[in-house]
Amino acid sequence: MGIKNYQIMISKIEEKMDTSLPIKERVKKLSYQKAKAVWNQTEGDRIIIGADTIVEKDNRIYEKPKDEEAAVLMLKELSNSKVNVLTGMTVLIQDKEQTIEKIDGIITEIYIKDMTEEEIRKWVATGKAIDRSGSFSLQDEFSRYVEKIVGDFNSAVGLSTSKLYDRIKKYI
Repeated sequence: MGIKNYQIMISKIEEKMDTSLPIKERVKKLSYQKAKAVWNQTEGDRIIIGADTIVEKDNRIYEKPKDEEAAVLMLKELSNSKVNVLTGMTVLIQDKEQTIEKIDGIITEIYIKDMTEEEIRKWVATGKAIDRSGSFSLQDEFSRYVEKIVGDFNSAVGLSTSKLYDRIKKYI
């Protein structure tokens, strides 16, 4: 995007989903909480971005697995199916006296091929399944198990760069 002067700050909030909300609203709220936590630690003209991504199938959320066996079981459930990757993105902007809040929820459909147990275990053995919602990531070798993607690829890997640019272009 051509932004040269930026700082990465981790929000350090407890990532707790509000289960009373619809799934898309949960991820939007979490992205807002992350952005707001950083906002409260900063001052002056600024752009703060908060994001969170979850994987959902049949109204069940697939978070990061606790261990390799949990990742294997999760991928067995997701194999040969359509899953939704939901990304909440919050942009908070302070521009002189004006404060702007933009909160988006983006849904991307991922069609995962039928995977054998051997393929699942081979993927999990890479170590990359453990820190990923749904035990998979689209930007590396797991992509061979993806039949198709409907929606915003960049959102599905964590941040919609296109939508982000639309939100901040007049301030950068």
